[in-house]
Amino acid sequence: MTYTYTDITHLTNCPQCNTNWVEKEIPEQYRHNYSAPYFYSRVIGVELRNQDRIDHWICPDCKTTFPRDY
Repeated sequence: MTYTYTDITHLTNCPQCNTNWVEKEIPEQYRHNYSAPYFYSRVIGVELRNQDRIDHWICPDCKTTFPRDY
């Protein structure tokens, strides 16, 4: 399977199981602290101890793992 780069944090649904990842919208008064899209995501970012960044993402429903540069 070949992937093209997609910022997983901008997706609203899991590419594998199509489950909705949008928890709720970020209130208007707090949006200046975030970048678009303005919603809280349920996707899980996994950080490794020896790295100072997200290593991969996991869908909370189907447990599919997506590379950082999905």
